Amino acid sequence: MAKNKHINIIGRGNVATHLYKALSDFEVNMINPHTLDGLDRNADVIIISVKDDAISEVSDRIGSTNAIVAHTSGSTSIDVLQMEDRKYGVFYPLQTFSKNIELDYTKIPFFIEGVDIKTECILKEIAGHISNHVYTADSHKRKIIHIASVFSCNFVNHLWGVANEILQEEGLPFSVITPLIEESVRKAEVSGNPYSVQTGPAIRNDINIMSTHLSMLDKYPELQEIYSILSKSIQRTSKSK
Repeated sequence: MAKNKHINIIGRGNVATHLYKALSDFEVNMINPHTLDGLDRNADVIIISVKDDAISEVSDRIGSTNAIVAHTSGSTSIDVLQMEDRKYGVFYPLQTFSKNIELDYTKIPFFIEGVDIKTECILKEIAGHISNHVYTADSHKRKIIHIASVFSCNFVNHLWGVANEILQEEGLPFSVITPLIEESVRKAEVSGNPYSVQTGPAIRNDINIMSTHLSMLDKYPELQEIYSILSKSIQRTSKSK
């Protein structure tokens, strides 16, 4: 892939910011999605990196262009970009992005889809310049990957936040459980089946411990509900395996 490719990234958020850094070897411009000031419709590729519900509107405002137009969403169909005589696709990086947190871009999986083989190949070549893990995935597969990501990242991170609040109430730092988190992730990866390495009172059916935990959460009925739902899910899953 020639590094003289001209890429415009429409967006100001976390994903757009990291893509701008990751593609710095190319001729790359970051464009304000609200104004589209400076957008080069003669660029080689225009990447739309905005909220899912804004992709269609931004795509329409781009209008006619010789550039490949791609979005970065895991859960939005490629068809949202469809326009007569336009080449379009998807350039989906599977990672959690925060502007000020550095990442090793070579480890980030990219899932690519193109309206035709040539478009797909160009997007895969650009992704390959960033990452060692580039795959083809249609809109249905990306939706599956995205919902799995919500469970494994967004929900889990929220539970870490809950754990942190519980610890902070007793003056304990989050760092006391980070070795546990790291080992849990390691075991899940090594086993290839997280269910097979499940531990804790729910899978042991330790009723006394679970009752004690629920009592300790008396002033947090919402957390009691979460605790009970997840414990029952663990028990049902263990019985079915």
